[in-house]
Amino acid sequence: IESKTGTKIVSDPWLDDGVFDGSWCHFHELKTTWDELQTVDAVYVSHVHPDHFDNRFFQFPKDTPIIVLDHGMNFLHKNLIKMGYTNLIKIKDQETSSFKDFKLTLFAPFAGNNFFEENTKIGNLIDSGIVYESDGHKVFNANDNTPNPKACKMLKERFGVFDLSMMNYNAAGPYPSCFNNLNEDEKIAEHNNNLQRNVDYLYENLKILNSKHFLPFAGAYVLGGKLSYKNKYLGTMSWDKCIEMLNKKDKIQGTEYIALNEGTSFDLSLGLPDKEYQPINEDEVKLYIDSKLSKLKYPYELDDMPDQSQLLNDVNNAVLEMEKRLKRIKLVPDMNVSLEIFNEQVTIMNPSEDNSNGALKCKMDPRLLRRILDRTSHWNNAEIGCHIEFDRKPNFYSPDIHTALQFFHL
Repeated sequence: IESKTGTKIVSDPWLDDGVFDGSWCHFHELKTTWDELQTVDAVYVSHVHPDHFDNRFFQFPKDTPIIVLDHGMNFLHKNLIKMGYTNLIKIKDQETSSFKDFKLTLFAPFAGNNFFEENTKIGNLIDSGIVYESDGHKVFNANDNTPNPKACKMLKERFGVFDLSMMNYNAAGPYPSCFNNLNEDEKIAEHNNNLQRNVDYLYENLKILNSKHFLPFAGAYVLGGKLSYKNKYLGTMSWDKCIEMLNKKDKIQGTEYIALNEGTSFDLSLGLPDKEYQPINEDEVKLYIDSKLSKLKYPYELDDMPDQSQLLNDVNNAVLEMEKRLKRIKLVPDMNVSLEIFNEQVTIMNPSEDNSNGALKCKMDPRLLRRILDRTSHWNNAEIGCHIEFDRKPNFYSPDIHTALQFFHL
């Protein structure tokens, strides 16, 4: 985002394929380079997930102002400080701070889980959203911090009409592509159900916000490498598809849906882009995946296979450490969870029978498990990257179980 005087703030730069343990890729090769971003005045980092904070290549002068939310478990702060960044602009939830000719307001997670709030006690720990105000314009960038209707009403009451709102329109993650309790037809059906659910939810929020322009944002990726066959099951779609589905609904008077290509600017004063939009060519995307992205190797695939007895011993120690961490945050598991290791089922969570909603079986490459235990990878990233296979009975989603598993490591 750039003000009239030329102040530039870049948000969540992710340029290079292979985040989430190697699997997440852009569906075309980006032309933008890290060198082109070096002249920005500040960087806003919404949260620690690698498609927003890719610490493999995140390189700016160490005194660059880095705008971050000051709230809750500040994993992001620790990572940035460890990398040597010295100028963190920490803004608390719902507080406004000035930066040059911008006013910046940050927001902690609006909801524990937008679709499963009734099953969620802990929920979202890391996301943030931001409102930019400058030159008489107001822009809301939710990133992955999808607002619920209550939050949209609050935003509308506080800021009035946004010139531009940017919100996620996808549900990134392993469902339904990694859940082997579903057959092929059920995975396709759940894929389509997720898309429709997400657009329906987005539409209701757009009716409340009623911003002048809406840009589908922070939601497009494909899987590369050996997992690329799962793309047809992902609960995700392109921004073109999102706008197509929104256009099938009743028009929201006063709101225009827009899409932008890489390298395109949108002038809020004129309400126009500087280049005509070129729609996504799905055939070209498929060809690019098949011919190039599917051939990628994940970092853990280059590792040696770990020692079996040492791995099992470390898993048991990680279970004890996880139990201590869950007690600290008062999270009580509500499903039995087991992990298949070299064809052996190891129980890693075992709640009381009266507090269990079923069983969740997990399986992954032992080399990736070794990395997770050693903290060079993370369960949540491996899960979002679709590297973990699941089987659950019944097909009950417990958000808190997946939050709890993020604390599984030595």
